[in-house]
Amino acid sequence: MLFLATSLYLPVNLQAKRRAKRKLAAVQKSTVALTEKGYEPNSLKLRRGLPAQVTFIRKVATTCGTQIVIADYDIKRALPLNEPVVVEFTPKKSGTFSFTCGMGMLRGSLIVR
Repeated sequence: MLFLATSLYLPVNLQAKRRAKRKLAAVQKSTVALTEKGYEPNSLKLRRGLPAQVTFIRKVATTCGTQIVIADYDIKRALPLNEPVVVEFTPKKSGTFSFTCGMGMLRGSLIVR
């Protein structure tokens, strides 16, 4: 009888551990390149409440895009040429939020649902 109870308990426990591990590992990852055409892609879809890692890579030297600004999240980072810059944050509310260059001329959007 003890064996039967133990075998019934273990799979449920393992499933709970796997679900918890997936929740901890759930990070939204995207990459945005700054090219002569602007941000590519120029919009990203993110899920509210899940941590996000957005990697920005500036691939052109002649641009005002030497910074990335996500004002709604108080993020402002330098974008060195050809060096990936990882921006980490957790979208807390739904909506559309802009990311821009430091001068506000180049624009993209984060669509959070």
